[in-house]
Amino acid sequence: MESSSYRCELLICGVYIGMESQGEHVHKRYPERLAFTLNNRVRRFLEPPDRLVSQLGLKATDVVVDFGCGPGFYTIPIARGVARTIAVDVSSHMLEKTVSNAKKNQVTVEALVSDGTAIKLDDGIVDLIFLSHVFHEVADRPKVLSEFLRIMKRSGRLAIVEKTRGGLLAWAPGPPIIDQAKIVQELERAGFRFTQTIPHGSNSIVTGKKP
Repeated sequence: MESSSYRCELLICGVYIGMESQGEHVHKRYPERLAFTLNNRVRRFLEPPDRLVSQLGLKATDVVVDFGCGPGFYTIPIARGVARTIAVDVSSHMLEKTVSNAKKNQVTVEALVSDGTAIKLDDGIVDLIFLSHVFHEVADRPKVLSEFLRIMKRSGRLAIVEKTRGGLLAWAPGPPIIDQAKIVQELERAGFRFTQTIPHGSNSIVTGKKP
């Protein structure tokens, strides 16, 4: 236990929670050692990934980037329905898990290590960039959003999932509740055109398009 600001780690339904002793909420990158909590039978039962993926309007010809993919909880169902899936994460360990899970599920997934400020993809090739509970952790959002625009096709889409309201576990600490208006503001400031917000439990899927 650290003297001034010890950290307490809890696991609630596969969600990592970081707190300081003062009770303030702290959100850092998900610890690699807890990767197993992000993709397991319990989480798939409580939070079926296909249910969310079905709301993304995917097409069989799409090229999709799952940014901040973790061990591939959403990457695998995305890959089942599109032409090309690119998993991007700052952690090579998480990407190894994603590739392993893809092989087990007999789908093809490409893996790229990146924090989003420089993504090794050509200009204008991506139809959709998907982020789940990642946007609030991005340090340089203007630069990352600019990079997203670069790799997107004209009229390419962006789907950002964040917690925007309390749910059944609203009493417990967890992913921060984000003001969706602020997400929209950041997207529009970066050059995206806001399209819609889709409610999904305690989360919202905020979507935008490249003009």
